[in-house]
Amino acid sequence: MKNIAILFVLLAAIIGSGCDHIEPPYKQQSGQVGTADRKVLLEDFTGHTCVNCPTAALIAHNLKTLYGDRLIVMAVHAGYFARPQSAPFDADYRSQAGEAWDQFFNISANGNPNALINRQKNNTYWHYPPGSWSTKVSEAMQSEAHAKIELNTSYEASTRKLGITAKTTFLTRLQGNFRLQVCLVEDSLVSAQRNNDPNAGTTPVISQYVHRHVLREAVNGIWGEQILSNPEAGYSATKSYQLNLPAGYNAQHCAVIVFVYDAETYEVLQVEEKHL
Repeated sequence: MKNIAILFVLLAAIIGSGCDHIEPPYKQQSGQVGTADRKVLLEDFTGHTCVNCPTAALIAHNLKTLYGDRLIVMAVHAGYFARPQSAPFDADYRSQAGEAWDQFFNISANGNPNALINRQKNNTYWHYPPGSWSTKVSEAMQSEAHAKIELNTSYEASTRKLGITAKTTFLTRLQGNFRLQVCLVEDSLVSAQRNNDPNAGTTPVISQYVHRHVLREAVNGIWGEQILSNPEAGYSATKSYQLNLPAGYNAQHCAVIVFVYDAETYEVLQVEEKHL
């Protein structure tokens, strides 16, 4: 009887916790080879005490306006300039994944703002300063798409249950191991931001700055999960997740970003985004 009681306590703890990852159903299969445009992921590493970051965010916004859904922007708050300080800079938008990526790719150590663009390495470094984003994004968009992602979400407002299903289909035969990363982002978070560019807002502080595309968490771990090795053209893998949207997140402003990448080079092969 005591063991049964303990079991009920454990189940209640699991069900009641926020953003729990339920082990996903998994399947892979071969099928028809389709086509897709190569989409580009721009990860803008930023922070609320970084005086040049509003200018960079404006560049990212203008590129997003130009390219539409072929460019997906994710703001990663990480490093020194993202740390919460005394008011009005007491907001904390950092995430475990964002901090880990910042350290691994050595981004904020080279100063903010900087970005990863499809996580493509340029000689010895990963980061690209805002002045190069337009050129690099255009180049990445011209390259061949080796995969496509079909992303579907479902959301129950009464229970805050979020369902995510991502089907990755490889369009060409590839060598290597490939991983799927699932991220939750939230838009339109309002708090103070330092700024030295009058074109981006008031200086030296924008008191009601609207933070866009903020990474909240990596749903399936900091480095995602492996989906296929050495896939043939037409091979596909489907992963599904269910989680509880944390109470502090505004569902109307949340979106899911999914990307597939090469486990050895970290290059992003394809990316998709879907709003709840």
